[in-house]
Amino acid sequence: MARRFHVIRGGRGSDEGSGGIRPMRLFRAYSIGELQKGKLTYYHVRFNWYRLDRSEPLAPLESLVADYDLLDELQRKTAREEVLRYLTEEEVWELRLYLRERHGMEVIAEEVPLPIVTPRGPFQGGESTVYEFLELSEREDYPLSFRVWGYYTLSGCLCTPTLEAGCRFLEKALSLLQIDTSMRRKDLEGVVKAIYLEEGLYVKRHSPEDVD
Repeated sequence: MARRFHVIRGGRGSDEGSGGIRPMRLFRAYSIGELQKGKLTYYHVRFNWYRLDRSEPLAPLESLVADYDLLDELQRKTAREEVLRYLTEEEVWELRLYLRERHGMEVIAEEVPLPIVTPRGPFQGGESTVYEFLELSEREDYPLSFRVWGYYTLSGCLCTPTLEAGCRFLEKALSLLQIDTSMRRKDLEGVVKAIYLEEGLYVKRHSPEDVD
């Protein structure tokens, strides 16, 4: 699914009046797309991209993480792991070109406000979220000089059965309201996807196993 690449600025840093020295800028990058798994298609899956092989921070951790000296050992480890996963602006653009040309995916990049006030670790969803991984840099066609992997979760994603149920719900609702039901299937799917994106709502068929 095509999405326009854009960078969302964060923090309050500026390089004006700094003698031409560019401030450190780090980004979290992701793509939105579809995923085929068995006979099911999952829609609007968020693939979060991260740098796998960075061994040292690009700047002292004291400048990247607020009150770093006051953190305990576990908090420092969490902060370090988070910082190492982010991409630089140049890395984002290289990744963007690769994914667009080879896989037809766009990259959205959000600038990380620095210094980081509350380190959350390498994965943004928290420890309770179960993630699956894409070993992007292990693909034969991967040309970049740095390694990038992706992680994603299918929890709560719109998939083939819920898309079908949503279309059927719309058809039935229009029929009961005595409204013209000659909409094309593609248009119905577009409405279901739009409602999911804007409201997070989708339809699930009731089964005998469901408990009220």
